[in-house]
Amino acid sequence: MLQQRGISLLEVLAAIFVVGIGLLGVLAVIPFGAFQVSKAQHAEYASNMLANAAEEVVIRNMGEESWNTVAPDDSKFVWCEPYSIFDPLTHIRHVPVEEWKEIMRGQEDLVYDLDDDKRPDLSVAQSSGKYTWFFTYLPKVNEDTVAVDVLACYNRVPSDDVQVSDVEFIPSWGGGRLTFPDATHLALLTQTKYVFVTWMDDAAELNGAWCKIVFLVKDERSPSRKPEILVRRVETGSLPDVSRSDMHVYIPSGVLYHKQVEAVPIR
Repeated sequence: MLQQRGISLLEVLAAIFVVGIGLLGVLAVIPFGAFQVSKAQHAEYASNMLANAAEEVVIRNMGEESWNTVAPDDSKFVWCEPYSIFDPLTHIRHVPVEEWKEIMRGQEDLVYDLDDDKRPDLSVAQSSGKYTWFFTYLPKVNEDTVAVDVLACYNRVPSDDVQVSDVEFIPSWGGGRLTFPDATHLALLTQTKYVFVTWMDDAAELNGAWCKIVFLVKDERSPSRKPEILVRRVETGSLPDVSRSDMHVYIPSGVLYHKQVEAVPIR
């Protein structure tokens, strides 16, 4: 008669150890997965809001003369900013700031009255203000249209926006390299994806372009090295085709996405 050998305590402990390692791996994936889901939802909301913002520009005819201070034959960029006195070029007038705030923010949150029936109170703002948007536009000379760039932001603090002067620019295909005088605004550059670049051409005309930050260059081993960003130009505007040392860079905080609206007629 054959004797069957049972499982020893050592083998049970080894099996428990192996299973425990596997469970720890699963547990480690759960928070990472939750973070990725949250990040995807965040990106989805911001991109959807950007599409809605672009529609707002068209539906509300924001190229109309009554919305702005720029005549149709003026080729300067217009920065439409309702939240701050930060004003790099010129700004929208005729429209109350309160109305701008209602227009240029995402409606991501409902406000509930917990003391009553817990229904949303539609008489108050339905947004936490975390998601906002603004736009610039460039009237096109002799075309009676404006080229509009809409930008979506998350947790933007407009008072943190800065302008940096005397930025060096070296052009490359589709973009270039911007070298800043010092690292004062380095933290802000890590919190946004787009910057607005302006300069004066030989005819003393203002030129400008929105640029996406492709790569931030900073050597931690050499604190004295000036920070640089590699950028590519987005649709509206242009960039110089020669190196310059007199560029102005406007850094808006919290910008996530950019969208160009097709030429909007000036009515």
